[in-house]
Amino acid sequence: KQWYQRRVRGAECEQYMAEFNEREKLKLQHEKEMAETPDEDGWIMVTRSSKFSASAEQAEERKRQYDQKLDKKKKEMLHLYSFQEREKRKQSLADLKLKFQEDKDKIAKMKAARIFKPY
Repeated sequence: KQWYQRRVRGAECEQYMAEFNEREKLKLQHEKEMAETPDEDGWIMVTRSSKFSASAEQAEERKRQYDQKLDKKKKEMLHLYSFQEREKRKQSLADLKLKFQEDKDKIAKMKAARIFKPY
């Protein structure tokens, strides 16, 4: 009976260690990704380990790419003021209401002509 319990405990230990190693591997991978990618403001996270530090050239290249992405975003900005955004939203809602009314009228005409068969 004791040898069986030891074998079961051994299997449980092996399973636990395999899961632990997998979690550690994922954790290290996540830390490596965090060390390599800049956040929204362009800052790169500093880690304790020197394993994950990027070279100066790599960091500058990432910063340049990030700056290009920001420049593209700024160029895409359509509305400078908040009232423009509100007006655009109101206009799109008005367009949707108009389209809905047109569809309703079209369906009413089709029903009157007995052409409309939804099923």
